Amino acid sequence: MSDTDADLIALFDRVNNAGRWGQDDELGTLNHITPAKRRSAAGLVRTGEVVSLAHPISPGEAGPDGRMRLEPQYGRPPEASGVPWSAGDRLTVEVHASALTHVDCVSHIASLDQRVYNGRGFDDVAGAAGVSHGSVYAQRGGIVTRGVLLDLPAALGLRWLEPDRPVTVADLEAAEGHGGARAGSGDVLVLRVGAEPRIADGPGGIVLSPGPDAGAIAWLHEREIAAWAGDAPDRVDARGARLLAGMGLGGEAATSRFMFPLHQVGIPAMGLVLFDHCSVEPLSDICARLGRYEFLFVAAPLPIRGATGSAVNPLAIF
Repeated sequence: MSDTDADLIALFDRVNNAGRWGQDDELGTLNHITPAKRRSAAGLVRTGEVVSLAHPISPGEAGPDGRMRLEPQYGRPPEASGVPWSAGDRLTVEVHASALTHVDCVSHIASLDQRVYNGRGFDDVAGAAGVSHGSVYAQRGGIVTRGVLLDLPAALGLRWLEPDRPVTVADLEAAEGHGGARAGSGDVLVLRVGAEPRIADGPGGIVLSPGPDAGAIAWLHEREIAAWAGDAPDRVDARGARLLAGMGLGGEAATSRFMFPLHQVGIPAMGLVLFDHCSVEPLSDICARLGRYEFLFVAAPLPIRGATGSAVNPLAIF
C-alpha cells in the first residue's frame, strides 16, 4: 500500500534534523561519521581488494537521457616545433542525470513549503552562483566510513525486485540477516535491488525504483545512517508519473506531491546525503565470494563551490 501525503508530511516532522548540529551546519547526516568511526572502518581492510561503485562514462555514449558527453581532444603540433603531442578531453554532464553516479548535497531538494535542510528558505540559498549554503563543497573532506551492503534479492531469494515494490523495514532487516552485518550510526548503507539484472532481463520499469517506504525512511533516521547509496535512488510509483512523463519517462497522472519520497524527506528534513545510481553488481559478487557484507567506504565529490552535486567514484575496500 502506498504512503499517503499525510504520512510523509508527518514523517518529515518526525525525522527533521534542523538545528541538531547547529544552525550553520552543512553536512547533515555526515555528522554521524566521527573520527573514531573512520578509524574503526579502516580496520575492515584485510585483503586489500577494491571495487568501484560507479558506472563507467564512455566516449561517444550520451547515456539514456542524452545529457552526458565525453569529447576527446588531441594536440598534434609539427614534430619540428618540439612541442609534445598531447591528449585531453572535455566532459559535459548533467550532474543529477540517471546515467551518472553522483552524490547529492543537502540543499538539492526542498520541502513542500520550499525550505531546504536546516530550515533555510530555498530562495535564500539558491542563486546565480549556485547554492550558498549546504552545497557539495561542504563534503570536500570526503566520506570515509564503514559501508554495509544490504542485498535484497539475495536475501529474498529473487533475481531482482519489481520497480513498484516498496522496500520495507522487514526487507532491510532480512538483508542484514543474510549478510550478517547490521547497519548503524555513521554507516553508508548500500542497497541492492537488482536494477541491472532487471534491465538485462527486459521487463522494463522506472529506472529510479524501487526504494524505501515511509517506515524504512524512519528506520534510516533511527539507525543514524550517514548516507544512502545503491542501484535505485528512490521509490517512484504511478503517483509521480506526470512528472516522469515530462522527463520523457512516461506514465499516468500524478496524485501526490511526493514524487521522490526519499529525496523529498531524506534531504531537506534529515540532511541525508544520497549517492544516486551506483553500480552494485560487482560489489554484490565480491561480498558473496568473501562472505563479508561490510567494508571501508571511500568517496569524495569535486570541491565545487555552490554545486548541488558531483560526479563521484565511490570505492568499497576489503
